[in-house]
Amino acid sequence: MLHDVGKVAISDIILKKPGRINSDEFEIMKQHSLLGAQLFLGGQSDYDDAAAKVALTHHERWDGSGYPGYVDIHTGKPVPGHIDPEGLPLGKKGEDIPLFGRIVALADVYDALSSARIYKEAWDESEVLATIENEAGYHFDPELVEIFFSSIDMIKSIQNRYVDND
Repeated sequence: MLHDVGKVAISDIILKKPGRINSDEFEIMKQHSLLGAQLFLGGQSDYDDAAAKVALTHHERWDGSGYPGYVDIHTGKPVPGHIDPEGLPLGKKGEDIPLFGRIVALADVYDALSSARIYKEAWDESEVLATIENEAGYHFDPELVEIFFSSIDMIKSIQNRYVDND
């Protein structure tokens, strides 16, 4: 539930923009993962530690093209040895992404695509599922995609139970 908690620090001008955000706005939006993780620094429980990992890594991609990548959670600066030629942090990839982050990445995309948002209509279920299947090994952990499809009836049941009627 707290994977996007860092969005509290992002301007509503960006968060509630009815159209697509531009590249500068996207760079600001990407900061929510680090900002959210920083809220759990000095955690008091395993739950806090897991929440920090999820907030930080739920936009990483299995192929390494996600964000924020290898950053120091305290400073937001790239971790030495994991920096691209432009001085930016390399994205985490594969099993370097914590399991909780990989799970939430898949659940978050499923929810985002299958739900209406201020800037888009919900996608048709067949399009959502085809996108997830096609992104196995690129965006998502392929093993988790298999588990997702083996549990799709339960996932849909949970989604229907918590429909946002606003």
